[in-house]
Amino acid sequence: MKNQKEPFHWRTAISYKTRDEINVRGYDLNELTGNLDFASMVHLVLKGELPDDPCVKMINAIMVSFCEHAFSPSSVSSRFVASGGVPLNTAVAGGMLTMGERHASADIPAQMFQAAVLQADKKGLSLNEMAEKMVREYRAEKKILNGYHHPQHIRDPRVDRLCELAAEYGIQGPHQQLAHAIQDATGRYYSRTLYLNAPGIMAAILSDMDFTPGQIKGLAILSRTVSLVAHSLEEQDREKAWRGSGNSEITQPLDLSLQSPEYYDGPGKRSLEE
Repeated sequence: MKNQKEPFHWRTAISYKTRDEINVRGYDLNELTGNLDFASMVHLVLKGELPDDPCVKMINAIMVSFCEHAFSPSSVSSRFVASGGVPLNTAVAGGMLTMGERHASADIPAQMFQAAVLQADKKGLSLNEMAEKMVREYRAEKKILNGYHHPQHIRDPRVDRLCELAAEYGIQGPHQQLAHAIQDATGRYYSRTLYLNAPGIMAAILSDMDFTPGQIKGLAILSRTVSLVAHSLEEQDREKAWRGSGNSEITQPLDLSLQSPEYYDGPGKRSLEE
């Protein structure tokens, strides 16, 4: 028959299944189960191969470090969504939707670091020279230097520990070197030093481990999902729906006292007749 089309099917290099087998990147899933830790499985599924021991340790450390950060845009958003009486997965998804340019944004500094390392090599610049050039341009153009500064920490307490472990595991490279050189350069162009934050150092370390920006974002989401599940469940178990109860010991975010006319700055009262 002329122009007969092939039946539709998905193409993937990740996995396949039959009635009797589930195969992941060439491995029988049951062989992996009980023999592989979760970080190794994450690496296998994302990158296609099993990681070496330092890589496993580093992924584990990063995921633990990024797993929980108390009240943040994502955890608070999950709680608000949960307060509407939705299923758990809906509340967790609500928190995930906040992970953009200003929260859990490890992919953005990863793009910046990876592009800058390539550009430095292409232009014959040292990483220190490249860092100086970047910070000068970012400051002049008033662009956000993503991966630096944290609104709740002067120095993000997670950064030094991850740097220590990267050195201990022998995971070092040009992206981490550039990241620290950028931090040093900020003091010369801003009124203060802008210190690396957790997404920034996560981006630098994982870039030195050959993760793509998309894969790095995926690890950030995967890590923080544990937190979103916990916050959503706690909200449903401990708090009243809506976050507007006037009987609570503290003023709730949706309490009517916080929505009084004195906080309104729109047009005055009017009618359609006017």
